[in-house]
Amino acid sequence: MKNIFTKPWSFVWGGFMVGLAQVIYFLKYETPIPITTGLAKMFGSIEENITKTDYITRLYDADIHWIIIGILLGAFLVAILEREHKAWAKYPPRVALLAFIGGATFGLGTRLAQGCTTWHYLGGIPAMSLTSIVVALVSIPFAFLAFMLMTKLDAGGYLKHHEKHATVKHCVELEYPHDTLCYDPKYKPGKDPLRIILTAFLFLLLASAFYTAFTGESTEGISRLPWTEILLKTFIGVLLGFGIGKTGFGTECAVMAPHSLHMSQKHFDSMKVAKITQTMFTGLLPFTALLVAILMFNITILVTWIFFGWDIPVVVESGRYKWGFHLGHLVGGPLLGIGAVLMIGCEIRSYARTAMGYLTGLASLPGFFFGYLPFTLYKPQFEQVFFSKGFMEAKNILELLPENPYIQYGFACCYTGVLAALLVWAIRKGSQMTKVTPKEYLTESTDEIFLKGLKTKNQEG
Repeated sequence: MKNIFTKPWSFVWGGFMVGLAQVIYFLKYETPIPITTGLAKMFGSIEENITKTDYITRLYDADIHWIIIGILLGAFLVAILEREHKAWAKYPPRVALLAFIGGATFGLGTRLAQGCTTWHYLGGIPAMSLTSIVVALVSIPFAFLAFMLMTKLDAGGYLKHHEKHATVKHCVELEYPHDTLCYDPKYKPGKDPLRIILTAFLFLLLASAFYTAFTGESTEGISRLPWTEILLKTFIGVLLGFGIGKTGFGTECAVMAPHSLHMSQKHFDSMKVAKITQTMFTGLLPFTALLVAILMFNITILVTWIFFGWDIPVVVESGRYKWGFHLGHLVGGPLLGIGAVLMIGCEIRSYARTAMGYLTGLASLPGFFFGYLPFTLYKPQFEQVFFSKGFMEAKNILELLPENPYIQYGFACCYTGVLAALLVWAIRKGSQMTKVTPKEYLTESTDEIFLKGLKTKNQEG
């Protein structure tokens, strides 16, 4: 217990923290946590305060987003407590470029899919959103394609939950080349010009957003938003950032993990995937964490709906667009999957990685700006092509059922039961694949499980 804050956590507890953040936000605001538009508004603050342009602000008012601020704070707190800022991890320029492209791809995807993976996976799936399920289903195969692209570019070894210095040094001793790509004892992050430029951009963004919050009339500014709400939103962000920072939680690796059960060791090795990533995937660790977060929020929605008469949250803009499922989802979903893998993390994970000092996180941030631009500059054209026509008006699975409340309550309970059964299966299967007990699976970090597996192999050898 004394090391609880200084050591990494099991993925399961990262999922718990993310789920807790969703639950608290929903109980206060009756909606899942919104993220992406907040970053666009923070970019808008740079235009309003510095560049005096209107590429973003023609659509999104300049503002601050306290949840994003909280994510950065929570992840940075992890780096302080664990005494390991990830600036030591060296990424080649081509990987940083892929992260930038990933940010741009993901940013555009959020506009077309009407939300990021956090919104759809962690908010929409618990709410039984038909739209979010469609976005998730179409994003998964394209995430795999992006994963294959990274391996073809000899970057598969960089796709890891975290770079833990002690674990990497142990892999150096074992001569595991794909687990040690980021390790270079001669690397001086303070003299890396790319890192310096990207860090300066991060500080510029934060300074501009805080200036707007303290001097402007923005909706999230301190003159308009009560301090209690500022602190609450920041705290929710801290929960997200802390849980992600402690575990490496992310939606992109979670949805790909089950497929790894069908992949052989030779297949992984041929793609030059890090051995710790193989452990993470075949052990279903991120998938289990995602299910924990989804189930926590789903149960909260179920209880508030059945017993207190709350509405099921809507994750697609109600009233603005006739269709709940349109072309934008079919195009935006794949862009989300591709972008998340290229960034080595979905949006909220990229924020956490940014605060922890990962170069890929820093590189993805300006990428988002360029991803928003096509939509903000040509919104009418985008809406005509992607939103004017649809395939189905229903936005939620419940809309496809008879209006009889008992039928709807029964379906919702069965839906929750399926999620719970999946979670139990994932824990059992994951602990079996990693050759640890269920208790160890739930309490030990990915690095601990990985190193324990190495000892077991050495003993068997």
